[in-house]
Amino acid sequence: MDEKQKVIKREYIARIRVIYLLLCFVISLVSVIAISIYNELLIDQTLCLVFVTIVFAIVVEISIMHKRNRKELVDFDTSYGRLCLRVLYCWIIIIAGNFIPEFFVPVALLPIILTTVCPEMVSLSISLYMVICLSYVHHSNNLVIICYVLLVLVSQATSSYMKTSEDKMRADVLVIIFTSNVIITLICYYLSNYNMSISILIFSLILGGLCTAFFGFLFNILLDKSIKDHTNKYGTILNKNYSLVKDIRNYSLAEYTHAVKVSNLSRECAKVIGANDLCAACGGFYYRLGRMEGEPEIDNAIRLATANCFPRDVITIMSEYGGIISKPSTPESAIVHMVDTLVTKIELLDRDTMSSSWNQDMVIYQTLNDYSQAGFYDNSGLSMNQFLKVRQRLVNEESFI
Repeated sequence: MDEKQKVIKREYIARIRVIYLLLCFVISLVSVIAISIYNELLIDQTLCLVFVTIVFAIVVEISIMHKRNRKELVDFDTSYGRLCLRVLYCWIIIIAGNFIPEFFVPVALLPIILTTVCPEMVSLSISLYMVICLSYVHHSNNLVIICYVLLVLVSQATSSYMKTSEDKMRADVLVIIFTSNVIITLICYYLSNYNMSISILIFSLILGGLCTAFFGFLFNILLDKSIKDHTNKYGTILNKNYSLVKDIRNYSLAEYTHAVKVSNLSRECAKVIGANDLCAACGGFYYRLGRMEGEPEIDNAIRLATANCFPRDVITIMSEYGGIISKPSTPESAIVHMVDTLVTKIELLDRDTMSSSWNQDMVIYQTLNDYSQAGFYDNSGLSMNQFLKVRQRLVNEESFI
């Protein structure tokens, strides 16, 4: 068992994700150099800023990859392709800040853009780093920095709240965004210059309106796009023309038929209890993927799944194959295990034995009851009522053959 546990602790990293993270780093490095040159920084100042950028990028990127491998990230929270694109958008805002008066750069947009594709701390870290870079190349005074930091903090808190809120268009939140941008900007500007004018008031109102409009009209679109793309990933890896699907079919028609059967049944059972049916379908189809690669099967399955950027919840099901290393930890994983166990057992019995539906029902009841009584699904979050519903759905299946 110790050797098996060592296998599952290996951390595989998808090559495409590394490429995207490197691209984020290149975009950041080029942007830092560009704003340094534009603002006529000395060579040693530019080199110091470049070095800090390198260190910051390495820390952030390692943190993202580590959190994903530790299962601390939801997949749509960190889609690396979208993250790369959003980082580019944010740097465009920072670069545009060179042509906008101090205090009025729309830095509040940074967390709004980033929160839709990455965790709160990552979004906040990147946003603060960007405004610090902007302030440094402009030789801004402390009040400018305080203004930018406060705007980022308020925007991050608001975006994080709305990301988890069921009501995506709350008027009070839009009011908070508008008033905070206007008030923070005006106060910091006044404390810095001890004067006020109509033009400054208009600038602050425009800034507040811009951030509010962006949040109100685009935040939910960006967030929904992230969730939709995550859901589409399930359909992609189940498509009959997907490379791994073809590989399984070419490897063994019997294995492919088994995978399709487990996938379809798992999806139907997941629907019965309101679980993630697409996740269950994917987990069921690729549950025995490791057989195609040979020993160690689970390790190889995880390696292939990671290389193909499978959703984390699907990889979790595959890592819990057969309960060999760890027992099912989610309802979807429990369902896939139940279905695969029954399909495998019934496939091993001859057709004459299973010709009677009574015989099939007995196998289902006996097999699932044995696992349930042994506490095999206790950590999956599957309640007894849900277990009974899934079992009944499997009993109602006409034939597993």
